[in-house]
Amino acid sequence: DHRKDVEVLIEYKMKEPRTHIFISTVGKTMLLINEVDRENVGCLLDLGHASQGGENVAESVALVNRRGYEKLSYMHFNDNWHTWDDDMMAGSVHLYELLETLYWLRRTGYSGWLTLDIFPYREDGVKAATESIEWIKGLMGLIDEAGMERISEVISRNDATGSSRFLREVFLPRSKQ
Repeated sequence: DHRKDVEVLIEYKMKEPRTHIFISTVGKTMLLINEVDRENVGCLLDLGHASQGGENVAESVALVNRRGYEKLSYMHFNDNWHTWDDDMMAGSVHLYELLETLYWLRRTGYSGWLTLDIFPYREDGVKAATESIEWIKGLMGLIDEAGMERISEVISRNDATGSSRFLREVFLPRSKQ
């Protein structure tokens, strides 16, 4: 209330090296945001934190940024093996999940920041950041090429083999039947 011009963002995370964290899931974050009920309070969604917590990141985006609610204010992109916040290059492990997350960011009308939260321990930092950005831009290009309507149609069919064929044809265009 003191500084309504300052946006306060909650970045949830399952655990840190010392212990678990109280605000650890998208559900708890949404509950807190609803209870606080202030225009300037929103969510910073870290792809790696959601993944570490066992969430479907795209689903978390859809929950926090649904129409009429739009509390997603900031995105951190990175990757991990689901067990720790490894802060690896975006798309280095879970490429399909990154693609799905980008699709839902577009579908929900997200227009906030897209940032990296990577810590390249063994890689050149500039090269790792550049590669992450190129993967994100490239996947956004794939979404543009495939078309939001076509992707939505594939999702609405709820057909696993049809979805697999669609993804294969998008990623491997020479394999179209």
